[in-house]
Amino acid sequence: MEIDPFIHAGLSLFEDIEADAILIEVESNKDMDKIEEFISSRKINLFGVSSNEKIKKKSDRVIFVPGILKKITTRFEFAISAALTQELLKNEDKIIYVGRLDSEHYNFIFTRKTSQVNAKGIYELFFSLKNVKTEVIYSVLSIAVQLGRKGKEGKPIGTSFIIGDCGNVMQKSSQITYNPFERSYVNISDAGVQNMIKEFSRLDGAFIISGDGKLLAASRYLEAGKDGISLPKGLGARHLSAAWMTKVTDAVAIVLAESDNMIRIFKNGELVWEVDPDEVTVD
Repeated sequence: MEIDPFIHAGLSLFEDIEADAILIEVESNKDMDKIEEFISSRKINLFGVSSNEKIKKKSDRVIFVPGILKKITTRFEFAISAALTQELLKNEDKIIYVGRLDSEHYNFIFTRKTSQVNAKGIYELFFSLKNVKTEVIYSVLSIAVQLGRKGKEGKPIGTSFIIGDCGNVMQKSSQITYNPFERSYVNISDAGVQNMIKEFSRLDGAFIISGDGKLLAASRYLEAGKDGISLPKGLGARHLSAAWMTKVTDAVAIVLAESDNMIRIFKNGELVWEVDPDEVTVD
């Protein structure tokens, strides 16, 4: 049976350093079956990592990672956090990861202890938010990515999206100028609405979006505070107000910075993910 040399190397490393588990990126059930058959006679704790939901549905040995996560270290950290949350791995487990770095072929191996990984916030963002649908996060993140890339090519764009707990968010914010979405009942999932958002992103203030994707407002001024908020140096009023809003409500904030085109996501007043638009994949 033909097995990729990098998988061979990862399996040998597993035994040499007495690791607790090996995670290998797979694209199909056939890939997973082939690796499992190859190691069937060896005591190797194997998990597949895949963005293919069909594989996950078939095997409880596959850890699902959203396809939007492009950077290999982010995929790895997400997979570890998912495995820990699902109790597939334990804290202090020694892990080997075999993956693909900007390639169709395996070309990357690294090791790490689960205790060195801190991506719980990203995992919760996609799968454990209360009253916010995962597809809404995907849609807003997709818009932020497209705006960020557009800003790199031309005039920089900065804007904020506050998602969920919209009743409290509206109470703790005020309208700067007219609200193009007032009583509109439009949803973020609609392609035409997404184009409208891109046009209105030039307005000052934030977009307010319900947990099920309804557009409630644009150009919204958010109240802000500093107590208990700790931001990286260089982040200004837009990030502070977004972080504060997630601290005093159950909302999530996705912020596109005008200064560096980075996307930052806040939850419970904390920065949970910082990513370059080029490091995520969107449709």
